Amino acid sequence: MMRKRGSRRLATLIAALIGVGLIIGVSGARVAREPIGYVGVVRNGGPLDSRTIRQVLMPGQKLTWIGLFSESPHNYPASNVNRTYSVTSDPKRGSRPGVDVVTVPTKDGVQVGIEATVFMRFVGERNLDVLKRFDVSYGTRRFPTANGTRRLYPWQGDDGFNTWLDNLFRPVLDYNLRREIGRFECAQLVASCSLVSSGRASINAAARAPRVADAGAIADRISATLNRDLTRTIGQPYLWNIRMRIARVSLPKGVQDAVDETQAKYVAVNEARAELKQATYQTRRNRILGQAYNESPALANIDAIKALPKQATVILSTNGKAPAVLATPGNGLNTGSNTDSNTGK
Repeated sequence: MMRKRGSRRLATLIAALIGVGLIIGVSGARVAREPIGYVGVVRNGGPLDSRTIRQVLMPGQKLTWIGLFSESPHNYPASNVNRTYSVTSDPKRGSRPGVDVVTVPTKDGVQVGIEATVFMRFVGERNLDVLKRFDVSYGTRRFPTANGTRRLYPWQGDDGFNTWLDNLFRPVLDYNLRREIGRFECAQLVASCSLVSSGRASINAAARAPRVADAGAIADRISATLNRDLTRTIGQPYLWNIRMRIARVSLPKGVQDAVDETQAKYVAVNEARAELKQATYQTRRNRILGQAYNESPALANIDAIKALPKQATVILSTNGKAPAVLATPGNGLNTGSNTDSNTGK
């Protein structure tokens, strides 16, 4: 095959490409492109270079020269991308990065669970100086995952960034949740809690229950305090536009079971009240109806005929007299003088 000129040219081209690749690999020449939604921090990596930050790649940046022997970009979320952090009271849902299992006490000592989502944005390309400080201070450290099996850098994908949130953001979030929820009684957060709260277990407990707190207002206050406290805690505004939305507040299983049992009892009491009221009205009806029958025997006869079963023929005799009415009911009745004036039949 090598005797053909075309084959020799193709082999030469392939060898040249391989040679260029080897030269680039040995020389340490580096190029990189940045995916959309991420910003990349590039550090020097040459044998004679310091490990300082060389440049920052913007989200979606095209193929770019990043120097000789430079490290691969440390990819962090861009500032225009919303990140979420979940808060749950279910331990089965909390064994993942970026998910916090939270139960906090209320003012009256009831341990309640919180189901919520925190929305936030990372500084990214919004402030390159702050981004570089993050890469220097936290981007050089590895943090343990929720299950403790691995240690990740914040720039190692979504799991790495969520692991950083678990270690730095979660304690501040828990503190603010505990402080805010502790300002309210259980019945203000969960209305049904008034059924089993001390001194409230009565039929009219719901009417005397305290006003239910505004979940939106609670979330707004927590969001505002998170923005302030987090900056003070970690030193820089690495996270911004933090917004919490509370889905629901749940009671512990024992308390929820007591609430369900109490509500079932209230249903039974209300049902008994309805039956008592019904019996009272029926008694009054029977009394009035009896008086009407006493005053009008004919009305009593008419209602008696109406009450006859279907397919029955009854000859009615009243006051010891000869039968005067022949009733043959179906869906109605036949009344008339079907008796002979002499025989009474």
